[in-house]
Amino acid sequence: MTNDLPQVPPVTLGRSGVRSTKLALGSANWIGRVGDEAYVELLREAFRLGIRHVDTAPSYAQGWLVERLKEAEAPDDLLIVTKIGRYMGDDGIEYDFGPDRAVRSVHDSLAELGLERLPVVKVHDARPDHWDQIMAPHGMLAALRRLQSEGLVGAIGTAVGNADFAAMAAESGEFDIIGSYHHYTLLNQDAARRIHPHARRHDLGVINISPFGGNILGTGAVPGARYSYREAAPEVLNEVRDMEQRAQAHGLDLPTAALAYSLACPDINVNVIGPTSIEELHADVAALRVAEEFGNFGDIVSPVEFPNDWF
Repeated sequence: MTNDLPQVPPVTLGRSGVRSTKLALGSANWIGRVGDEAYVELLREAFRLGIRHVDTAPSYAQGWLVERLKEAEAPDDLLIVTKIGRYMGDDGIEYDFGPDRAVRSVHDSLAELGLERLPVVKVHDARPDHWDQIMAPHGMLAALRRLQSEGLVGAIGTAVGNADFAAMAAESGEFDIIGSYHHYTLLNQDAARRIHPHARRHDLGVINISPFGGNILGTGAVPGARYSYREAAPEVLNEVRDMEQRAQAHGLDLPTAALAYSLACPDINVNVIGPTSIEELHADVAALRVAEEFGNFGDIVSPVEFPNDWF
């Protein structure tokens, strides 16, 4: 079975020239869900299958990830992507989009990740009300550009759950890479209208961080299913039940259809996945072939779109 899996192909993230792969591993939700040894085995198998992109952040326990990467003997060409702006404070998650905190965070991540340069730094979970602070003449973006000129930072991007901010960032052309959650899925194609056209115009890299919609398209309409990381509304659950039947009519399970739909989009360079077992990882990699061969996504995609901003 595993010998039949395709190799995950390399991609380039637009004008940045950053080399990645069509699938990337996210580390946010695995902490506590997958044990250390099992996670190392997942990493090893992902690397064997060609994945060369791992996504992390200061609020994702980066030190834990570094230790697992060492144990897994990560390849030299692995792309480690981190973020700034969202941090784990004494009282939980805190946000700081100021330039001074950004500079400190970059230096902290360099030390924690054991890197001399951060190849990609993404602004994490910003909203439109943060825009002026980030874009000010002496704001966060200006600070990141200074770090770029010093060789400490490579490409600058976003990793946001707010579609308005993602669209603003893409339209501005000031960011090299646009990453966002839940804006291109079988339940919502907001990114196709508001993000992808600007990305094409500016030659930006595009990362779809949650092709499973956080996470109902991965679980199906089970009790407690979540959409955009919140309890799914009854109308979403009903649509997903119908969608599962439509996918099955084409011989596909819903998670495969959901990921293949995003993989088939020519405007998306990288899809971030979070498998919790090697079996799930294999299914995700197998979706690459479905994306190439299946031509009837229009029969499965929801006829009604559901708003899905994370916040």
